[in-house]
Amino acid sequence: MIPYPAPLLGVGGARTGLPGVHLLEVQDVNGNTYFWSDRGTEAWPSVLRGESQLFVPWLLAAGPFVYNRSQVTNAGSFTVQNVSGTSLARDVETILRATTLEGAVFVYRYWNAAAQAAWIYLDGTLTLSGATDDTATFRSKPFINEAEDEAPMEQYCETCQLNWGGPRCGSTEPTECSYSFQTCQVVERPMISLNSYEKNYGETTDPSPLLVINRSRRI
Repeated sequence: MIPYPAPLLGVGGARTGLPGVHLLEVQDVNGNTYFWSDRGTEAWPSVLRGESQLFVPWLLAAGPFVYNRSQVTNAGSFTVQNVSGTSLARDVETILRATTLEGAVFVYRYWNAAAQAAWIYLDGTLTLSGATDDTATFRSKPFINEAEDEAPMEQYCETCQLNWGGPRCGSTEPTECSYSFQTCQVVERPMISLNSYEKNYGETTDPSPLLVINRSRRI
């Protein structure tokens, strides 16, 4: 069940009414904000600023959007015009030269002015997927994408790869270990491959006790 606000439910079944407007807010990694819509320059409520902002008519298309009710990521695309200004200094091209929109935070809403609420709401980050002399296309990515998480490189060898005292190590001892199985303080957690060539823990200093055995038989 999608929990629509009560004002939207009141205007949703109406045969006539104001058409929705596509609103796209973008904040780049330097803190600059941009407000784009598919209409003329008008003031609309802003999520990033918390107050009304002027949205300029740069947004040509929004979507299609793909939603998944699982860890599969939601996805969508936005096409922004790039034709204002001279051919040497296009709108979006100027922004891309001055800053970067790769990884910029965005908020998209399909806004119903009569209800003052959004039929569709989507947020995440942007990545540039294509640009021409006339348009620039951005692809949306969610804030959390487990498929793109980078795990640290580790080697399965005789030296433990865990950081001593860290969450994965779990040691609470005051003295750091030697990153070997022999000096491990939480023996159920180390990432160690035991073999007969392990030498990183040092040679033993005490000689092994010897017992002399006379194997001769008396007749």
